[in-house]
Amino acid sequence: MFRMIKAVTVMAGVLLVSTGASQAQVIYGQENSNLTRANQSMMAGDLESASKYFRRAVKANLGHERLVPTLNNYCAVEYAIGNFENAEKVCSEAISNDRRYWRAYVNRANVRAALGDAEGAAADYDKALSIKPNSRIAADAFAKFQAKNATLLAAASR
Repeated sequence: MFRMIKAVTVMAGVLLVSTGASQAQVIYGQENSNLTRANQSMMAGDLESASKYFRRAVKANLGHERLVPTLNNYCAVEYAIGNFENAEKVCSEAISNDRRYWRAYVNRANVRAALGDAEGAAADYDKALSIKPNSRIAADAFAKFQAKNATLLAAASR
C-alpha cells in the first residue's frame, strides 16, 4: 500500500512537472532516449527501470533546462524505491544546480523525513514554501510531516 502511495505521488509530481514544461517554449535539438524511456517506465510504474534510465539521462548533456527537472524526477523515483541515501544526494544535486527549484526541496524534505532527519526535512519544506508560498504540494507535504511529527512527539512524551 505504501509503495502504491509513493508511486501515485511520483506520478502526480511528474504530471505537475509536465504541465509546467508544456507552457515553456524551449526548443531542444535532440531528444534523449534515456529520458524518454525513464518517463515511460515511470508512467508504467516500473520504477527500477525508470531509475536506471534517469541515472543514464543525467550523465548526458541535457542542458540546464532539462537537467534540474530530470534530477528531481530521479530523486523522486529513488525515494519511491526506498533508496533514500541516493535520493537525498540526487535532490541535493538538483538544488545545487538551481537553488530556486522548489520541487527539489519538497522531494529532499520527504527523503530527509524518511531518513529520520526531522530538522533537515523541516528546513527544506520551509525553503520550498519561501520560494513558492502558494504551493499546495509543498504546503500539504509540510502539514503531513508536522502532523506525523506531532504524533510521534506526543507518543514519546507518554
